[in-house]
Amino acid sequence: AIPTHLDQEDSVKAAQSYIDNWVKETLVYEAAQENLAESPEIRKMVEDYHKSLMVYEYQEQVLLEKLKTEVSDEEIAQYYEKNAHRFLSSQHLVKGIFIKLPAHSSSTKTIKSLYRKTDEASIEKLDLSCLQNAEIYEVFRSEWMTLDDVMDYIPYNMNDQAKFLKTKDYLEVEDENYAYLLKIDEYILAGNPEPLEFVSNRIKNIIINSHKTAFLRQLEEEMKREAEEKGQITYYQE
Repeated sequence: AIPTHLDQEDSVKAAQSYIDNWVKETLVYEAAQENLAESPEIRKMVEDYHKSLMVYEYQEQVLLEKLKTEVSDEEIAQYYEKNAHRFLSSQHLVKGIFIKLPAHSSSTKTIKSLYRKTDEASIEKLDLSCLQNAEIYEVFRSEWMTLDDVMDYIPYNMNDQAKFLKTKDYLEVEDENYAYLLKIDEYILAGNPEPLEFVSNRIKNIIINSHKTAFLRQLEEEMKREAEEKGQITYYQE
């Protein structure tokens, strides 16, 4: 198909390319028909492909019509509890806040005095000051991020991330133009199970796929049993 977002010149080029490719494919196909006999092997491959395509389309239609894809939070939590060992984190995960602000801003000193505090009044003052002065104010206290993703914003080479997380809960870095402030509230070291909220979508998909497999297996067994009851299947013994 030709993309619809192209301008007139690019649309003409895309159409010509599409036509050229179709012509070439057609010519090769016609040459193959003239020079190759349609062997039983090719006919069987076509038949098998057609059968597989029809089965796949039918299964997708049945799944769409009859399979419920809702997965409860309880199901996800139960699966996680039994399979947490399958979701070991390959990276360090953190919760906290990250601030990037002009190094020589009049508000820098105030923000530095507030960002490590946890009382409600200080958090409100920090929010107000950062919204007015910070270039980046990222609050991820309620969601997990990889430490690598956070450190991409900070010009600092952290050689031993695990040691840093175990011994410190904040980082302050400055260059000529900016100050970078990182406060770590929680962390999970690589090699430990990822938190439930971090993997819940993956678990949901695993459960849905499991339901699909079980549903299709049951459908096949019911169809077989029904056909046997109607005498549509005959077994021959030598």
